Amino acid sequence: MKLRTIALATMVATSTLFTFGCMSSSEARKSTASTPPKDGDIPVPADYQAWPKFVNTVEKSNGQIREIYINKIGMKANKGEAFPYGTITVMELYSSKKIGDKLAKDKLSKVFVMAKGRGWGQNLPAGSQPNGEWVYSAYKADTKTPATNDFSTCRGCHTPLKSDDFVARYQEHFDFKD
Repeated sequence: MKLRTIALATMVATSTLFTFGCMSSSEARKSTASTPPKDGDIPVPADYQAWPKFVNTVEKSNGQIREIYINKIGMKANKGEAFPYGTITVMELYSSKKIGDKLAKDKLSKVFVMAKGRGWGQNLPAGSQPNGEWVYSAYKADTKTPATNDFSTCRGCHTPLKSDDFVARYQEHFDFKD
């Protein structure tokens, strides 16, 4: 009976989730057409490392190295436009090690997902900052274990970016893409 319940839940999750037809069944999870996903609901897409890079590798002053990917739907956006529904970005955060005078990626520490869909990002906990129709997820390096259930830091960093559809490195992306 338990396996039947799990199989049924998996079938429902993969066949009826997300309101747009751009996501593979492996990306579909906790949302139905009538219930948009919330922060923490979007899984790490299994194939994201095959996606185009959003920008070049980012080296932060704190020694952190970031690799950012964007799905093909997001790549359809043009400079000056909002990203289309179905856009997903994935950001890997790595610690770094110094090799000579350069930083090199060391261990993967976290993976963040940012996804956009019609009507998403509206059902927020009290005091949360709206970021358009974007939702966020964060995972530990295994890409399965949630890294947080408080997305106020994500939302806080993206809130000032309203003119760039709440996306960090928006301008850089279009310079990189062209």
